Amino acid sequence: MHATSRAVPSDRLPESLRPQPGHIRTIAHRGDSSSAPENTIAAFEAAVAAGSDLIEIDVRLAADGVPVIMHDATALRTAGIDAEVAATPSGALGAADAGSWFGPAFAGAAVPTFQEVAEWGAAHPDVGWLIEFKGTWTAAQLRGPVETIRRHGLVGRAILQGFETETVAAAREVAPDLPRSLLVFEREHLDGLMERLPQLEVAGCNPIGQLPIEMPGLAMRLREAGYSVYPWTLDEPDEWGAAAVAGVDGVITNRPAAFRTWLSLRWNPGRGALAS
Repeated sequence: MHATSRAVPSDRLPESLRPQPGHIRTIAHRGDSSSAPENTIAAFEAAVAAGSDLIEIDVRLAADGVPVIMHDATALRTAGIDAEVAATPSGALGAADAGSWFGPAFAGAAVPTFQEVAEWGAAHPDVGWLIEFKGTWTAAQLRGPVETIRRHGLVGRAILQGFETETVAAAREVAPDLPRSLLVFEREHLDGLMERLPQLEVAGCNPIGQLPIEMPGLAMRLREAGYSVYPWTLDEPDEWGAAAVAGVDGVITNRPAAFRTWLSLRWNPGRGALAS
C-alpha cells in the first residue's frame, strides 16, 4: 500500500502507529479492564504490564468543564454516584471510590482527570493512546484536551476518535495535525461510510467487532482504501482469529495479556494466517 507515492489516509498516523503488514496491535480497552477497574490509573498500569501497544480511554466533561475519564453517562456503575457525569463536579468524581466495585484491592481508586492521565502518559512513553470523546464535542470544548495532549508530549502517539461526525470534524478543526478515527456501531452506519471518511479526513475507522467478523469484506475494503482498522471489543480467541483473518490492524480488548499470548501462539505474521 505504501509502495506508491500516493498518500493514503493512514499516512496521517505517526510512523509508530501506522499499519504494518502482518502485525496486529494490542489495544487495552479502558486499560487492562480484566485486571483492574476500567479507566483508572491502576488499569493503565496493568495495560503497560501486559505489553499493550495502545490504551483506549473515554473522555467526558464534568459539570465544571474539566475533562474526566469515564465511559458511562452516569457515574453510578463505577463511582457509586447516582448522577450524570455532566452534572457532577470533577472534584466529587475524583473523591469517589471508583475501585471497590471491581474488588477490595482497588478500594479508593479515583476517577482521573484527563490532565492526570496525560501526566501519567508522559512518564510512560512506550504506550500509545486511543482517546474517545464521548458524545458530541464542539471545537471550543476540544481545545483544552488538545492543549493537554501537546503540553505533555503525547503528540505522535495519540489518536482522537468518536462516534459523532460532529466531534471528529471539530477535532479536525482544532488539531488538523492529530490523527483521527471514526467509530462505527451498527450496520446502518455503513451507509455512505466510504464517502464520509474522506470528508472527515480521518486516518482510521474502528467498527464494533461483529461488523468485520460478520462482514470480513468490510475490513479489507477499509484497508484497501488506506484506513487503519481497530475493531472493538473482542475478548475471545474465536473473535481474535476471525478479526485477524479479516485483516485488521489492531484489536481493542479487555484482555490484553491473553490476546498477546494468543498472538504469540496462533498468529503467523509473516504468512498473515493462523497457526494450526
